[in-house]
Amino acid sequence: MSNRTAIITGASSGIGKAVAYRFAKKNIRMVLNGRNEEKLISTQQEINQLSTNGEDIAQIVSGSVTDKTVTDKCIEKCEEAWKGSPDIFIASAGRGLPGTVLNSDAGQWDDLIDTNVKGIMYQLKSISGEMIKRIEAGHDFIKQPLDIVVIGSGIGRNVSPFNSVYGATKFATHGVTEALRRQLGPKGIRVSLIEPGIVSTNFQENAGYSEEWFKEYSKEVGPVLVADDVAAVIDFLVDLPGNVHLDNISIRPTRQSYP
Repeated sequence: MSNRTAIITGASSGIGKAVAYRFAKKNIRMVLNGRNEEKLISTQQEINQLSTNGEDIAQIVSGSVTDKTVTDKCIEKCEEAWKGSPDIFIASAGRGLPGTVLNSDAGQWDDLIDTNVKGIMYQLKSISGEMIKRIEAGHDFIKQPLDIVVIGSGIGRNVSPFNSVYGATKFATHGVTEALRRQLGPKGIRVSLIEPGIVSTNFQENAGYSEEWFKEYSKEVGPVLVADDVAAVIDFLVDLPGNVHLDNISIRPTRQSYP
């Protein structure tokens, strides 16, 4: 694992940051991406301090995944810093929106779709093209697996009548990720979708979900997941032998029966 290089989008907080911490303990070199450059720099400094080999293992590229060039910039940063392209890609960037088609803020729909649907497709298009080049150049995916991991949501498979607009974007994530898996798997590239249930991060606050609702729901189904619970699963799956693939994982609090 210490010979691998990763790109993590949405790396300045939440699940993306937790994955970066896990990877840092194995000295995996990484490019961290996020919208907030100040938070990204802080995360970079923390990650580099965790390195046990005396080297800086984190670089950053600030910018939104709604920019179709941002993943290309992350790939270029990998090549500039470590003379090679990434073999792990974690698509963690995303945003939420409370409510349904009837009562959610329609003024936020465009940004939600741009981030969660178009943004994920931009990321997958860029990284898939790069990994296909490596395979065509003779890369041995058994000795060094190529992993694309996408963070979806439990309501991207189970329809929620209370959060249907955000859920619709995660249904799209589920569909495009599974289609990509079927396309890239035969080439030797692993594409995995992680669908978490309720996870306590800054996601709820940033998206505008009711703090009171979250507290009450957490009591009902808790203890709820934390970001590192999801990161532990990702850490496990990318460490599997190259001929073994966990392609779809649902992870939720034990007491959360639905969605």
